[in-house]
This record gives sequence, structure tokens and C-alpha cells, in this order.
Amino acid sequence: MEDSTSTSSLKPKTWGGFWDIFGDMLVDLLDIKEGANVLDIGTGGGAILYPAAKRAGNSGLVTGVELCDHCVKATTDQIERCDIKNVKVLLMDASNTGFDYHSFDYVTAGFIGWDDYFDFQAHKYTKEDLLMAEIGRVLKPGGLIGITTWLLQEDLDWMYQFLERHSILCKRNYSIENEKDWREIMSASGFKDVQVASESATYTYESIEAWWKEMRDYDWVLEGKDDDVITDSLKDDAFSSIHAHVTDEGGVQFKRDALFVIGRQPIPK
Repeated sequence: MEDSTSTSSLKPKTWGGFWDIFGDMLVDLLDIKEGANVLDIGTGGGAILYPAAKRAGNSGLVTGVELCDHCVKATTDQIERCDIKNVKVLLMDASNTGFDYHSFDYVTAGFIGWDDYFDFQAHKYTKEDLLMAEIGRVLKPGGLIGITTWLLQEDLDWMYQFLERHSILCKRNYSIENEKDWREIMSASGFKDVQVASESATYTYESIEAWWKEMRDYDWVLEGKDDDVITDSLKDDAFSSIHAHVTDEGGVQFKRDALFVIGRQPIPK
């Protein structure tokens, strides 16, 4: 972080990788202004939180909200370690925040998935979208909402297909969303001037072990426990099958594609 948001030269630790790449992209697309009040939904490791804070400066404030107690604690520890003054993270349900009406200039949400409310395969709502309603309530007239969501996670798709080839009932572990349905969601929620863009990023895990550790952080198995099914012999088979993605330096390279959705809260006439 720069001096505008910290009295320390320490850099906060995030989840790194794709998260930071796409977090920076979203903040750049939103062009967050100095002095802005920003709400970041599903803060996670802070991939959007920290670049937003850098943009907002000392006269601004970025508030992250999370349902994961571990993420709140870990990110708060980084904020305190780096002495970042214009950021806070709260353990909170983003669909019922209790914040004042029209209190934020920007609302961001990075890869939280909208499949709780919208079926992207059937192209229809499955229930009332309380989260988007709350975003509309707390966003100022003229304020911007910025969302990132997944079009492709090549590494997760590889793992999903690998497990399926071994006749293991498993989860895909991400919601594949699309531009058409997101335009429908934004329109139904009353946002205007909707912009949609897609971006790709290639990321290289430093080693096969690092890639495997990332994959094992996900919960894959539909029936039973991962540790009972994903055995050492299965790991060995994965390592021998991943060679097409291994670089000359021994890293493992995959691509992810993200969809960026930006909309503006209408200004009453």
C-alpha cells in the first residue's frame, strides 16, 4: 500500500494469483475516486479491498463485509499489521447490512456467485434477490456497482473432469455465469448504463505441489469425504496427467476468464 492509506511500507497478504489480477481490473474499471465511500461484499482475502483503499485515499473509506469468520480475522490482522487506516472488515450478512440508505459511492462484489438467486442454466430467478435489493438500498444515486463473476476456471474444470474420469461424483465448485443473464439481473434491479466486459488471465502455480494444494482446498466429493476418495494413488495419477499444463520451469499454468459487470444507480428526476 502507498502512504495515502498506510503509515507502513508493508504490503498486506492476500490470496494472490487470479484474485489479485481480477481485483485490480475491477477497481480500474470502476475508476474509484479519492474520498469515496466503498462497500466491498464478500471481501475474502482483500483482492478488491486493498486496491479500492489505495484509490479512495485517506479521505475515503472502504468497508468489507464477510460471512466467513476466518476471512474477517485474517484480513483484519493484515490491516492492523500494515497499519492501513481507511479500511475495515465486518462479519455481516450482505443482504441485511443495516447501513444507512444511500451511504456508499461504490459497491463491489468479487466472485461471490449469484446462483443463490438466479439459475444461469434455466435463465430465471429462483427466489427474491435480497442481496441486489440491499445493494440498491445502500448505493447513492449516481453511484456504481461493480461485480466480477466466472466464465471459466480452467484449473477447476480440469480437476472436475479428472475426478469424473475416475467415476467420482463431484462438484464443479463454481457457478458459470453469462452476459445475457447478468444484463437481465441488472435491468431487473433498476441499474442503468450497464457495461459488461470479459477478461482472461493466465496464472502459473509455482509447482505441481502448489497447484495440488490449491485444488485440495476445495470440497469436491458429493458423497463421503474428500480424504476417503482422493487418495495418494489418485494424486499420483493427477500429477502424471497434468503434464500438458506444466511449464519448462516446473510450474503449472492455467487460464481463468472473468465477466465484469458495472451499473449505475439512477438519479431521481
